[in-house]
Amino acid sequence: MQTDTPKTPSPHAAATPSSKEAQARAGSTAAVAPPGRAKSAGDRRASGGAVDLFQRYAVLLVLVALVAVYSVLAPDTFPTMDTFRVITSTQAVLIVAVLGLTLPFAAGEFDLSFGAVIVWASTLTAVLTKQQEWPLAAAVPVVLVSCLLWGALNALFVVGFGISSMVTTLGSSTVIIGLTLAVSQSQVIAGPPELLTNLTTGKLLGLPYPVWFSFAVAVVVWLVLEHTPLGRYLYFTGEGREVARLSGLPVDRLRTGALIASALFCGVAGMISFGRLGSADPNLGSSFLLPGAAAVFLGATVVRPGRFNAWGTVIAVYLLVTGVTGLQLLGGAGWLENVFNGGALVLAVTFAHVVARRRTRV
Repeated sequence: MQTDTPKTPSPHAAATPSSKEAQARAGSTAAVAPPGRAKSAGDRRASGGAVDLFQRYAVLLVLVALVAVYSVLAPDTFPTMDTFRVITSTQAVLIVAVLGLTLPFAAGEFDLSFGAVIVWASTLTAVLTKQQEWPLAAAVPVVLVSCLLWGALNALFVVGFGISSMVTTLGSSTVIIGLTLAVSQSQVIAGPPELLTNLTTGKLLGLPYPVWFSFAVAVVVWLVLEHTPLGRYLYFTGEGREVARLSGLPVDRLRTGALIASALFCGVAGMISFGRLGSADPNLGSSFLLPGAAAVFLGATVVRPGRFNAWGTVIAVYLLVTGVTGLQLLGGAGWLENVFNGGALVLAVTFAHVVARRRTRV
């Protein structure tokens, strides 16, 4: 007699109904789940994106707000082409200098000697071309090489001997100012060469050549920092020197190059200053320190929050000069400039610190 042997159920056959049941249960759960959870997650993403966007362009929004407020309070003097030309043309020297200053800051080093180097370059150009009657073509290489040597001297103590960059550059700034006074005999030297005057006061589309030159320098620095391996190496070095060293990066060469490049940029800015102002004043070094440092730190809070960057620095420079110019047109006292720049520096450093902590947590 033939008996029916019970068939062992296939594992796939057994799995099929259970998987369907699981899908049904999941579907029913999704069907009854309150939509508020998914929506709240989306809202959090949207909120985070809005906060990030605000952080990236908060300084630019403040600049726009300042322009609007001053235009209302001083409608006859502030919103004019003359004021626009003053704001743009007077800052070309500072923009070129602080764009160079962005490089050592990105690499994690301070350079507080940049104002002294600007005045050194301006004064040495004046001495060579006006008092020694050198041709401009011969004076320019000498001035630039001397600035490179100042940068190399800073790098020797900072990188070679391991001295704090803040202490080193503050000390070298005092030395440079003293030698500038010695070279110029503490006198203001007027009368730049005609070629230098034409290059620094000539206009294109209503703006002086140095303004366009400063924008071109900003493009170059932006390309280097954001779109080349060198820029990534500088940022990597600034964010973690030992980690960068262990990763095989030439950390010491990067720090040295950044300090030397900063001095070179300041040398160019100094020569522009001599041609634009028509004179070289050896006592102007300290006047660049506060607005320059404020612009670099404030620039690190815009466009690329937490990172020193070219366009953020440019925006910060114009924010500072717009704030000061508006106060002057409203009849503010001269001391307000120091208060405004000093307050901007403190707020910028604080905001940059907060942004850096937020990035670390994320």
